[in-house]
Amino acid sequence: MGSTVAVPDAEPPGTGGGPTARELAHLRASMRERAVVAEARVVLAERLRCPAGEALQHLIWLARELDLELEETAALVLGGRPVGLDGIEPEPEGPMVLDPAHWLRLDRAAAAEEALRRLGVEDDVGDAELLAQTPDDPVAQAVLDSSLDCASLLVPVRDSEGKVVDFLNAGLNDAARDLFGRGVDELIGRRLLRVDPGSALNGLFEAYVEVLESGKAYARGPFHFSTAQNGVARSTRLTVRCVRVPTGICVTWRYHDEEDRIRRRLERAERLAQVGFGEWDLVSDEHTWSAQMLANYGRTAQDGPVPVDELQKIVMAEDLPLVEDSFRTLFTRREPIELELRIMTAAGENRHLWLFAEPVLDGSGRPVAISFVSQDITRRRYIEEALAETRKEFLRQQSETVRERQVTLTLRRAILPPDHELVTMPGLHAAVRSLAAESTARIGGDWYATRALQDGRALLAIGDAAGHGLAATAAMARMRMGLLGLAYTGEDTGELARWLNQLVSDLEPATIGTALVAHYCPRARLMRWTCAGHPPPILLRDGHAARLDVDPDPVLGGFPDAVYSTITTQLRSGDLILLYTDGLIERRGDDLDERIARLVEIVEGAAASPEHVLDAVLAQMGHDRDADDTTLFAVRVD
Repeated sequence: MGSTVAVPDAEPPGTGGGPTARELAHLRASMRERAVVAEARVVLAERLRCPAGEALQHLIWLARELDLELEETAALVLGGRPVGLDGIEPEPEGPMVLDPAHWLRLDRAAAAEEALRRLGVEDDVGDAELLAQTPDDPVAQAVLDSSLDCASLLVPVRDSEGKVVDFLNAGLNDAARDLFGRGVDELIGRRLLRVDPGSALNGLFEAYVEVLESGKAYARGPFHFSTAQNGVARSTRLTVRCVRVPTGICVTWRYHDEEDRIRRRLERAERLAQVGFGEWDLVSDEHTWSAQMLANYGRTAQDGPVPVDELQKIVMAEDLPLVEDSFRTLFTRREPIELELRIMTAAGENRHLWLFAEPVLDGSGRPVAISFVSQDITRRRYIEEALAETRKEFLRQQSETVRERQVTLTLRRAILPPDHELVTMPGLHAAVRSLAAESTARIGGDWYATRALQDGRALLAIGDAAGHGLAATAAMARMRMGLLGLAYTGEDTGELARWLNQLVSDLEPATIGTALVAHYCPRARLMRWTCAGHPPPILLRDGHAARLDVDPDPVLGGFPDAVYSTITTQLRSGDLILLYTDGLIERRGDDLDERIARLVEIVEGAAASPEHVLDAVLAQMGHDRDADDTTLFAVRVD
């Protein structure tokens, strides 16, 4: 693979020394490749009489057409062969082997050299004289005038030995355009290989010479064609026709880029919209379907279209009468039809198809063909069915929600007495406001209770069962009724809370809740109370309001064996105690302590009567009726 380059004292990789021999060899090879490309660009610019930048574009285009590396193409331009890393051509080792790839490289080299030779011929001194000496050619003019495609009259350009080295554009029709959009004014009088060098590499030039010499017409395409001009390469699909005429040859050509663009757009539109097109020729009984039409029916190109008389094999039995009636209308009334049908594909897949068909009539009004348009609407129908089921389920849940709200409110009214029907408690004047959440789903478990006990004390309590809806209302009922039953034991509030906690812990389903339970002794104006995770009460005395600070005991239902303490507060005549649930003070995004402080300010600024205090609080606290229940309980000491 070339001679070895010795580097004195070369250190192994990773030792921190200089580059290795192999690295230096690759570096020199890379430098040589760049030098070869640069030299080839200069040589090609001289041969083609064009700028160096344009010559490089021609070199790149030539390499692509020959399927060679750029460096290999540059070496061919220079007339050389690939070399080793040290610049010395490698010597073959062992006997010579006839490698097919070797002959392919030689063929490519010959093709490149011949193309470059032709491109380099630019002795156009006599072109104007040749064009002037070309006689009128009625045959060629007839070809140009009758062609719907681009057409050109080419007269041969010969060297001193009479060999055809190029063709001259001697005439073009009005439709003539090349790949770069140049028309008659820019192409007339120009040489073929100068304005269309791709003709040399695509074999067209040789074919034109053969037509000129043999008189045999030439046709080719559509085929992939590439050419370059001013450093810009372009490609398309091309169809070419060539015939000999008295003064040379006439070439007609058609670029299929617009057809391809339209076809791609149509195929893309069909695929995205899942719309297929088909036609049934009633004369020949032939069916023609687009690719998407086949896909809609679950068929491949090998399967082919489904004949109309075999539709009953794939259409659902329930839809057959509709299909038969529609086609009867199509043939008897000769009117377009539109219907939806369901089919079963060969793979066992159910599909919903929308079908539109109309007859194609001849001059006498008889149908000669049927045009079809079909769209796969399976996904749309599945979505509609899913939405219908969702709507049905939504209506069912909505109905259940309405019924649940009615039951919840009915149960709540049955458990909690009306606000104006509070039990009279000795030594106290009380008022209550109990507001259920306006949202059905947010009706919670707020409760309150009052009782005049046989020993002369008064029981007052407020609580909140966790959750919302019917379950929370049921839990609230158990807590309230349980406390009222336990209250007749005469035990203090701490013991009542402990028993109530055990009761809540045994409930099924499991629940938790908060409560504030108090006993008031009118003779001593003494309030003994227990706080089970509930917000602290507010005391209004002599126009000054403050929260009664307390470390709350655990919530009810949280810890079955929890012990609850009893707090004693000495009250005075005229004092007012406000009890409330968390629905009054909790608000998304607000600090709880700040909300309680705001409540204290409102109570302090209100009149001393329980009713006025409750009204002021409800008007100014801005509680969210949609989020939760709100219960307020105010008592004033006589």
